[in-house]
Amino acid sequence: MGLTGFILNRDQIRRYDQLATELCKIPSLLLMENAGRGAADIIAPLCSPGTKSLIVCGTGNNGGDGFVVARHLKARGIDATVYLIGGINSIKGDAKINCDAMLACGIEFQNADDLAQELKSAKIIVDALFGTGLSRNIEGAEARAIEAMNGAKALRIALDIPSGLDADTGTVLAHAIKADHTITFAYSKPGLYTPQGKNHAGKIHVVNLGVPDAAILEKTGVFAELIAEEKIRTSFTKRDATTYKHKAGDVLVVAGSPGKTGAAKLVAEAALRSGAGLATICTWAVALPAFEKEVKEIMLAPIDASSIDASLTQAMAKRGAIVVGPGLGLTKEAGDALTSIYKNARCPLVIDADAIPLAAERLDELKNSGAEKVLTPHSGELARLLGIASAEVEADRFTAARRAAELTQAIVVLKGAHTIVATSEGKLFVCGEANPVLATAGSGDVLAGIIGAFTATMPPLEAACVGVYVHAQAGNLWSARNHADRGMLAGDIAAAVPEVIGGLIST
Repeated sequence: MGLTGFILNRDQIRRYDQLATELCKIPSLLLMENAGRGAADIIAPLCSPGTKSLIVCGTGNNGGDGFVVARHLKARGIDATVYLIGGINSIKGDAKINCDAMLACGIEFQNADDLAQELKSAKIIVDALFGTGLSRNIEGAEARAIEAMNGAKALRIALDIPSGLDADTGTVLAHAIKADHTITFAYSKPGLYTPQGKNHAGKIHVVNLGVPDAAILEKTGVFAELIAEEKIRTSFTKRDATTYKHKAGDVLVVAGSPGKTGAAKLVAEAALRSGAGLATICTWAVALPAFEKEVKEIMLAPIDASSIDASLTQAMAKRGAIVVGPGLGLTKEAGDALTSIYKNARCPLVIDADAIPLAAERLDELKNSGAEKVLTPHSGELARLLGIASAEVEADRFTAARRAAELTQAIVVLKGAHTIVATSEGKLFVCGEANPVLATAGSGDVLAGIIGAFTATMPPLEAACVGVYVHAQAGNLWSARNHADRGMLAGDIAAAVPEVIGGLIST
């Protein structure tokens, strides 16, 4: 699909800096200058006249970025006070050159023992303690400085990555800055796009370092790509007036069971809201009466528990996509239904909810199915699929999603703050949006329905990325309209989808 907005991991960004010097002949000192100046461009508008700003620097290159920021802020008439955590004799290389330049411009280090007291009256704090190279737990004076900064009421701004956040996984290394803004350099880092990263990074800004880097990226490779709006727009065009319901997309929802009809309804309604022309719930015959009382626009088809294969073969004929799992149950009959779908489906499958633990028991059937597949697990479901604890998934969501995609030979959508889409070839796509309003029962069912609708008319990878983006934007739209970060119902997500799509088409 070629979605743009690259993410580079720790090793790749280190190699990027080296190649910028080797291939493009841009001195590393100039890269640091461009980073610091770009950060100052973002920080300066946040500083009102008389604002008390503190820049807390380490002795490495992240501290060097902080020295550049201090110099540029002073050049704009902004008074920045600089604190050094560590010995000045430990500052080397480019950081030392910028330290000397800062000192020569009349900006002196303040007594680090006074930092905690001075933080009480600060309005802006710039975190320049540690950059992307950190991989050890923080302790001692650095840990105390981080906790003091986190305890201050000031606006906190991190340079490159919040100090103490692992750049690759988003793991907190014992202590980490909770920033309101993170100004990252060249490209975003994976750790910023995780649930922990969301909690610590705040709003993310990317500073261009002035490097024409196509040749560099060919050598470094790219860790992941952000799901970007400009590419999502290309997936939507205005429909012809002659479009008919089967052409718009025919989605079969194999879901629901007695007492569990809500999830299936959410999936089907979300598919229709996402543009599908037809949505049919195919469910156990004993559950049909409950659906018949509740649905209007949705078709119904029975699964005869004594003739599962025949029931599903008939229901799946000529469908554009199949969503299977929500509320289906974990019984032997549900497993048999999944086996039948794997064997007989001739269109893409979206595998969600109950179908994921059932899939974990039928991995060979899943991998060998002739249908294209999209799995939409949360971390607990993915953990069961991989045979590990959910905490291990959350510790490195990117690796877990990639492993699951390879294991299942499917596209895997790992849900959560900054949802990840992984392919069996190892490619990763990341949603740049994360909104707590989406933490509501049925949100995942709606996502499955959205992806199901798009899968009926788009290639599965494109459908997964577009579905994740539209789902996130529906949350943003509702949140902005209601000025709230909670209280959204799953049905509200589906109801907002047509407006999101309309905005993408009109632009």
